[in-house]
Amino acid sequence: MFDNNAILDESPDRPLLSRVADSMFWMSRYVERAEQHARLLKVNTALLMDVGELAPAMQPKQWQSVLDIARVADPEVDPNQNYGAHVARYMTFDPLNPGSLVTCLSRARENARAVRSDISAEMWRAVNAQYLAARAEDALLRYEEQPEEFYDSVMNGAMMFAGISDHTLSHDQRWHFIRLGRSIERAEVTCRVIEARFSALMDKQTSLESSLRNIQWMAVLRMCCSIEAYRRMHVGDLEPVNVAAFLIFERDFPRSVFQSVRDALGAISGIRRLTSPRSLDPAERVLGRLSASLEFTDPSEFSADTVGELLQTIRAGLQDAANLVTQTYFRK
Repeated sequence: MFDNNAILDESPDRPLLSRVADSMFWMSRYVERAEQHARLLKVNTALLMDVGELAPAMQPKQWQSVLDIARVADPEVDPNQNYGAHVARYMTFDPLNPGSLVTCLSRARENARAVRSDISAEMWRAVNAQYLAARAEDALLRYEEQPEEFYDSVMNGAMMFAGISDHTLSHDQRWHFIRLGRSIERAEVTCRVIEARFSALMDKQTSLESSLRNIQWMAVLRMCCSIEAYRRMHVGDLEPVNVAAFLIFERDFPRSVFQSVRDALGAISGIRRLTSPRSLDPAERVLGRLSASLEFTDPSEFSADTVGELLQTIRAGLQDAANLVTQTYFRK
């Protein structure tokens, strides 16, 4: 007969080899980064088609914000070249640009190949197909003919990879490291999108016509894949503070900063429970504090004056957590 009072076996699993954990984490981060950067480029390209002629002075700043969000240096551009076209190609194909789509997919594939025996065959095929499509001989031609379709293929491939990972890999340490990398990357990029666009648009808030202002804020939501979810909660409302609050605090939206931090916390807690159930992971402490801070912040008290400071605090917490994960699991 089963004894309800029996003591459960809490003997921990053997931790993953550091190289395996490292590759799982960074494979996931690079796939997520490729998706985020593809979306930035797609939305920015579409935005400038809508408002380029109406606000030509904003075009260079729009493209500069993409570089700022991706944290890459401004490329050298011939004065006779179109700046936006050059930046878009630089962010898509330049192998020397650490934030380009080609670089992100190449590094994701390198990490996947390093742990090919530890991931499912479907996962390998998905990430390899993404890489081969981006490096194919006709990739540039496909991009020039239909840039939006090119970016869509990268985004869809990344989301497919995430789904395949969830459905073909045992939810063990490997899956938790994949989830951890994806969540930290998503939260980090979302913070940078809000930070870059919020400050720029608030400076222009009084000089932009309402129609242009609304298009700009809709673009911010699209950069975070959240336009439909936001509209369902805030019909006809594109107030900057409400947009920022939704992207940061919304509990029911899977791509909000709050939910991404919660997912990262769940992942690191899962790793700790499997490897050292009676201890508390240093990164878990950081993410736990950050999650609690976001959970118990009252969005009604959120204001334009506090956006920048809050985002810097979140980003610092995410960076601390990532550094602690590296120290704890990858440097052995």
